[in-house]
Amino acid sequence: MSGRAGILFTSALLMFSMLAGCLGNDDNDEAALIDLVVHFDSTNGTIQQSFLGGSQISFTGVTFSFDFARTTSDYGLETFSLLPGDGRAAIIIDASESANIDVEYQLHGLYAVVLEAKDINGNTANQTVLLRVEQSISWSEANSADPDTMEINTTPGNEESNPKQLTISSTVENPSIQNIPGSPVTVTWELTDPDANSKGTKTEQIVDGDEKSWDFNLNLPTHGLHDLIVTIDQGQDRININHLVDILYTQEESSPNPYQPTDETEDEDSESE
Repeated sequence: MSGRAGILFTSALLMFSMLAGCLGNDDNDEAALIDLVVHFDSTNGTIQQSFLGGSQISFTGVTFSFDFARTTSDYGLETFSLLPGDGRAAIIIDASESANIDVEYQLHGLYAVVLEAKDINGNTANQTVLLRVEQSISWSEANSADPDTMEINTTPGNEESNPKQLTISSTVENPSIQNIPGSPVTVTWELTDPDANSKGTKTEQIVDGDEKSWDFNLNLPTHGLHDLIVTIDQGQDRININHLVDILYTQEESSPNPYQPTDETEDEDSESE
């Protein structure tokens, strides 16, 4: 390569390097246009559901709150949004009107929630938060000669997640009737999976005025309806039944990020008082 050609080649490399450096700085500047800061007090919760005599009497879902108020941008912020991770569309709010988004879940599961801020120039910043939603179901039945079957739906709201465990704590009572002598009853508990396969069973004789319990854990239950069945095998007495069923997940949720006022803010508040 001639001396002149070498000089030209070297000059071209230097110019390319300088241009690449400039482009790299622009990318870094753009990435920092929005400082996404979102505060949230909790990342796990439990749905509460109650049945009496086979009918649902109460249901409480789980609500999570996300505060975008301390998110900043080199330009004006336009929207904040939350994608729930269960197939629902994103919840989008006008950043000039509010900085808080609440999202409710009525199905258990693990949910990867995407939080995003967008400015008036279309720049965005986002982060993903994993939420854990479990379910606790109480079932009561009194004075029953033919107990109802309790259906337990282990299908999560996000079908990519799987319950870790289905736990059952059940008590059957053979209640005494005043001034009337009672007889023993023999009962059998059984849990079946969606294919009607037995996953666990127990049989007990319960004398008049006494009660017996069955505690059972099913690890990694399959998706679908499981049946919790109580059968009176022998005896004429009526029974009282109380089930407590929990659908649990691996504790993989993100850590909470609660807002913690700085010392300066606390000092200002104290001075204002």
